[in-house]
Amino acid sequence: MIRSRTRPYRTARCVLHHDDEFLLAVHSSFWARRERRWGLPGGNIERGEAPMSAVRRELMEELSLDLSDFLELGAFHYKGHDHMVYGADSGYRVDDYDSRELLDMGWFNLQQIRDLDARGKLHAGYELQAIRQFLALRA
Repeated sequence: MIRSRTRPYRTARCVLHHDDEFLLAVHSSFWARRERRWGLPGGNIERGEAPMSAVRRELMEELSLDLSDFLELGAFHYKGHDHMVYGADSGYRVDDYDSRELLDMGWFNLQQIRDLDARGKLHAGYELQAIRQFLALRA
C-alpha cells in the first residue's frame, strides 16, 4: 500500500505579545461565524512551505505585520493534527486587520485569556498553554 505524505504541521500560529497583553483573533470560518471563538493569529501551511515562512506570511496577510524575530514554542495538537506555534513581541499594538481573513481581533491580558478558556471561548484549546510557554521561555 502506498501512503500519501502528509505535512508534519497543519498550521503555523503565533502568540503576539505587547505590553502584558496578547492578540487573539476570530478567524473567518463557517464555525467562527456561529461560535465566535478566539484563537491565535496564523493559518494553514501551504504545500512545500516551512512553518516559519507560513507564520510570517499569515501575519502579513491578516494583520499587515512584518516580523522576523520569533521564538519557537513547539507543536500543539488539535483535531488530529499538530500545529506549530511561535511567539513574538509585536513592538506596537496592532489594531487593524484584514476583514476577509478575520472577523475580529483584540488584545487580552492573561487573566482575561484564563476567563475565555474557562468559558470555552478559545478556538483550539491550546492558546493558554502556548501563551504560558511563551512567558516561561522569555523568563
